[in-house]
Amino acid sequence: MTQRWAFTFLREGLQFRIGRLYETFWYSQSNLKWMLVFIYPGFLFYTRWRAENQYKYRVYVADQDIKPDTATKILGRSLFAFKNGNSVYTRGSSTVQDFKEKIYGGKTKVPATVRAGCHGRIFEDSDNLALAVRSFCRRDPKIVLWDEVTAQ
Repeated sequence: MTQRWAFTFLREGLQFRIGRLYETFWYSQSNLKWMLVFIYPGFLFYTRWRAENQYKYRVYVADQDIKPDTATKILGRSLFAFKNGNSVYTRGSSTVQDFKEKIYGGKTKVPATVRAGCHGRIFEDSDNLALAVRSFCRRDPKIVLWDEVTAQ
């Protein structure tokens, strides 16, 4: 004779619900199950991680001569080309030089006379970007790049 304990219904109910969840997932449409179980939570996790670990800056280039050539060409059309106001995400420990390298796509592509700043303040290349923006830009992350030679 089997014995029923006072809280056996909790274990049996949990086993039933887990079984139904497994069957619902296994026999559902494949496009829905992978989207809802893996892709959507992965997108949410990545967005949350980026918001917690990186800072967002908007970049404006004042001179057309120093505009970065970051166009990606697919089937003869330029996609993802640089536009003023583009958002760039960087780590909290990155310097202004790291920021320029990220915009121009490498250390060798950054023009030597390019300067960065905001609200009339100039950043040095060795400055921490997050601290410089907080100190000089009054928490307004609009960073302007200009050519020092043509500005004179």
